[in-house]
Amino acid sequence: MRKIVVGSLVSCGLLGAAIPLAPPSSASSCHSASCVPNVAQNVVSGTPCTPSPSYVFGMDANNGTLICSASGTWVPTGPLVGEAQVALPCATPGTTAQERMAGNEWQVKTPGVPLQCVGPADIAKWAHFFVPA
Repeated sequence: MRKIVVGSLVSCGLLGAAIPLAPPSSASSCHSASCVPNVAQNVVSGTPCTPSPSYVFGMDANNGTLICSASGTWVPTGPLVGEAQVALPCATPGTTAQERMAGNEWQVKTPGVPLQCVGPADIAKWAHFFVPA
């Protein structure tokens, strides 16, 4: 009888292992600029930066948010308020966030994609941020 119970537990464990689980880090929340990963510090508006599709936020000496533009310079943008997910509701239009992982099962997942809160205040949603030129 024990062998059957143990065998059942082992097979259930193996089946459970085949089910994809969310990464452990997705359980934590990030609702401030201080917990957003890979944010450049002490950047200066108008100075050079390296454009990229991800991890493009920087903070100046006064904790103002800047973003690395497509033309390769730091430009001011709306406040960085943490991490968010595209298409979910947001509170303040114009604020910015970083998406932990962007993409779907048919795309390569990209970490650190910039988002912006867009739309009227009562129905605003997070959208991919089209970095200015």
